[in-house]
Amino acid sequence: MELEDLMARARRLELKSRFLARSQYSGLYRSAFRGQGMEFAEVREYAQGDEVRLIDWNVSARHQSLYVKRMAEERERNVLVLMDASGSLAFGTVRRTKFDLLVEVGALLVISGFYAKDRVSLALVRTGVERFVPPAKGWNHAARLVRELASFEPGGSPAGLDALWSFANSPGVPRSLVFFLTDFQAPLEPGQGFSAACRKHEMVFILASDPREWALPPIGRVRIRHPETGRLQTISMRKGQTREAFKKTAQERRARFTDLLRSQGVDWVEVGTGTSYESALRRFLSERATRRPR
Repeated sequence: MELEDLMARARRLELKSRFLARSQYSGLYRSAFRGQGMEFAEVREYAQGDEVRLIDWNVSARHQSLYVKRMAEERERNVLVLMDASGSLAFGTVRRTKFDLLVEVGALLVISGFYAKDRVSLALVRTGVERFVPPAKGWNHAARLVRELASFEPGGSPAGLDALWSFANSPGVPRSLVFFLTDFQAPLEPGQGFSAACRKHEMVFILASDPREWALPPIGRVRIRHPETGRLQTISMRKGQTREAFKKTAQERRARFTDLLRSQGVDWVEVGTGTSYESALRRFLSERATRRPR
């Protein structure tokens, strides 16, 4: 990609993400992903309906009147955006590739983290973590992360995710809210590394998909190439038996993937190349905000 094209793409991502984050997602992001605790802000006089456990008895005794503590959310937190850039993300048959879709979502998460005053970091993953930008705050940092997302290209085949979980579990990566942007083709398997990462971090999976990953059209013989291995194969999509076998295998893979996430208590949302990710992400954030205790 030429430098001018790259900068133009990064600028478009930045502008769209800023608009969405400020107009629709800023409040949802804060509600769905609250700070890691509460800190004391001030005391004020007791009002009917205040919780008894918030009464400051020392201050109340001095003033001969009830006073309660007002607590403020510790908003600053570490956020890690893990972007899968393996070859399967280069696939897309509708409006764009899965990778282009996740780049937009990743940019939106980065900008939302900026507005929430979070410390945001970025890791770009292929066979392992190929690029890592440590957590920081500020607009210049957020804009840099968007440029990093815009400049990366998918390719290669991940042998597994063990190296990724080792990275996430290392002392150099603080406890974080982790967004893993990937697809249902990721080699996710149960294991100690993944379980440890789920215990250390608050994990959220953003999963990109394409309609042709779940069902094949009856269009005759087609020559296809595996996006990660480069292997070429000719198949006949006219055969109902072939299409049904493909559909069954895809559904089984999806079920194994989501069952593993549920077993670790990991939230996830699916975004599609042929639909608007904005409505799916907004619905996910709203539902997550209602489930989380105040």
